[in-house]
Amino acid sequence: MPAEDCNHNWTMTNVRGGYIVQEACYRCSSRRIYFSYEDNPPREKYREGEHIWSYFGSDQSVKFDLACSKCDKLVTFEELVGLMHCFGCTNTECNLYTLSQICQELDIWIYAALSHLPTTGEVAISLEKLSVLNKFFNDRLRSPGKKILILPSAFSSDPQRCYGEIIRDIGMLEMTEA
Repeated sequence: MPAEDCNHNWTMTNVRGGYIVQEACYRCSSRRIYFSYEDNPPREKYREGEHIWSYFGSDQSVKFDLACSKCDKLVTFEELVGLMHCFGCTNTECNLYTLSQICQELDIWIYAALSHLPTTGEVAISLEKLSVLNKFFNDRLRSPGKKILILPSAFSSDPQRCYGEIIRDIGMLEMTEA
C-alpha cells in the first residue's frame, strides 16, 4: 500500500538506549542537552570557545524510530532527544504553561518534544514528525477520554529553563504493542 494512502499503524524500531545529558555553562548560564549512547554519561568539564561546560544531570532514556506495519514507511527521530511532561511550571508567560492549564481540565497531558539544544538555538522537530509521535502515543492509551499532546519545546518561553519531568520510564517508551 502506498504510504500516502495508508492509515498508519506505528511501531517502534531501532530502539537504542543511552542518556539525556544536560550541561550548563558557568560563564553565560546557558544550558544544553544532547543524547549520549555511552554506557555512562560523560561528566567531564570542558571548554568550547568562550563556554565552560559542566555536567548538570542526566536521565536514562531511549532513542527510537517509528515504522508503519502496514506500508513500511519509516520515520526517523535523530533530532529528538526525549519527551518532557509539562507540569509544575509557574511561569504564566510560557505558552506550554498556558496550554497545560487549559488541557488539564480536558484530561490532556502536554509533553514537549526535546530537540538538541545547542547554544545557538533549538533544532526543531517537523510538524509531520510531531503528528506521527502524537498518533503513536495516543493509539496506545488505555484510559478512556485521556489524550496526549506532544508539542515542540520551542512553545516554551525559555526552553533552556523549562520546568517539567523528562520521561525516563523506559517501559513507556518501549510500548510497541497496539
